[in-house]
Amino acid sequence: MLINDLHSQKHTFIGFVYSVALHALLILLYVGWTWVASQSEGTIHVYKHFCIIDIAPPPSLSHDIPTSASFATQSDILKPKFGIPVPIPDIHAPEQTMPENIVPIFGDPNSNSNNVIGTPEGRVTTPPEIKPIVTDKPDRNTFVAVDEDPRPVQDIQTLVQYPEQAKRSNLEGKVSYSALIGVDGLVKEVLIDKCDYDVFRPPVIDALMKARFTPARVDQMPVAVYYSGTIIFKLNR
Repeated sequence: MLINDLHSQKHTFIGFVYSVALHALLILLYVGWTWVASQSEGTIHVYKHFCIIDIAPPPSLSHDIPTSASFATQSDILKPKFGIPVPIPDIHAPEQTMPENIVPIFGDPNSNSNNVIGTPEGRVTTPPEIKPIVTDKPDRNTFVAVDEDPRPVQDIQTLVQYPEQAKRSNLEGKVSYSALIGVDGLVKEVLIDKCDYDVFRPPVIDALMKARFTPARVDQMPVAVYYSGTIIFKLNR
């Protein structure tokens, strides 16, 4: 019994010591936390918003400038250093005048033709058509448009002489020809296109060279063209 009591007292004492130590630790922790909190509450943080107006102006630089230095004013800069300018008169170009009369572009400049492009009154007319140049001997294979065709003054058939050799041989036939009619109405050339018998060639050529024609015309002007026709040789029986 005595041994059990001793053990019981020992454990009770140890428990008491632990309890006191635990309470002391808790008290220390509480005191330390309270002190830290009080220190934090006593500190005041002040934040100030600065403005550019609050910034003090920079120190004057007048103290650093020597008093003996001199500077040119604006009026001094604008003053000319090379003397007073002298005005120079403007150079006037000579006056240009339009000619009183405009020379016609087409035709004789001295003529009174109205076929001009422009006039002093601003009138504009159409230039005349350029007339085709027709030579005395045009190309036979080229078609020439004319206003009036050439016409024989008399019947060419009456100018043809029936060859005696053809009469004796009872020959009949046709001769197709092309004759160049000049600007004077005379036959310049005769070409036989088709002939049934050669005996009929000379009489046809002779008759055409004796014939007279009214020449072909283009814009009332005579031109040389080829005239085609046929001569018939037929015996009267």
